[in-house]
Amino acid sequence: MSLEIRPCTLKAARRFIGEHHRHNLPPHGGLFAVAAWKDERQVGVGIAALPVARLLMDGWTVEITRCCTDGTRNACSMIYGALCRAAKALGYRRVITY
Repeated sequence: MSLEIRPCTLKAARRFIGEHHRHNLPPHGGLFAVAAWKDERQVGVGIAALPVARLLMDGWTVEITRCCTDGTRNACSMIYGALCRAAKALGYRRVITY
């Protein structure tokens, strides 16, 4: 009954966002994605991409462009944390989101 993070393809993440996000469409691009699961049920996804703002494209910054859950408690926090850890492991120095 605990939450866990699993790898996720960008295609699968975009599909989940298209089905569950209440007002935003799935983003067009992305670098990597993660999914949150609870009891063999996917409860959320997050996508990280290069920054949208040109001035932030310094090669060291990644932007979390979408985080979408079904409302499961603590799922967003787990997704943000996993995306930040993955970005750091890939050599990025800064993670931003809006």
